[in-house]
Amino acid sequence: MVHFISDTHFYHENIVNLNPKVRFVGFEALILNNLYQTLREEDTLFHLGDFTWHFNDEKGYLKIWKELPVKKILVMGNHDRNKEKLREFFDEVHEFYTIIEHEGIRILLSHYPALDPLTKRYPERQELVREIYFKEGCELLIHGHVHWNEEGIKCGCREVGINCYNVNVEWNGYRPVSLSEILEEVANEQNRVL
Repeated sequence: MVHFISDTHFYHENIVNLNPKVRFVGFEALILNNLYQTLREEDTLFHLGDFTWHFNDEKGYLKIWKELPVKKILVMGNHDRNKEKLREFFDEVHEFYTIIEHEGIRILLSHYPALDPLTKRYPERQELVREIYFKEGCELLIHGHVHWNEEGIKCGCREVGINCYNVNVEWNGYRPVSLSEILEEVANEQNRVL
């Protein structure tokens, strides 16, 4: 089975100040526990960026991550630096995006949404996501980057004609989301829109 997660922000101490829903220290342990509860050896886990703040593993979170018995693929986000070091934790590392196919559906995977109406940061990267999505004939964008907010805005991708799903841990109970869950929710959302 294929699963997705993003914005784990291991060791990013300020993340608890950015999101009032994360008022506990050790959210990393919750994420790792949920991964171990959900994933099976034959699974593939795509991490869509912002993996860790640094590689000083004083609490052992990165060691536990490394031991996850699944194939791990990273699509780098704005906080991911040192591609060579990241290769220690992932089987594959992609710098900006990758495309997968599932039952004839082309799915663009990127850390960045096609439109972030809240922070408006990285507009050139969002524009590139839109260009790739349409040029490559994709039907779905799976992304991260947009954190929990009081307005409940996960992104603005649909405003630019793009089907999407945000896999940031803050929107998904700090757990990975399966491709089948994503496809079902996107299909339900489309039916509500029609």
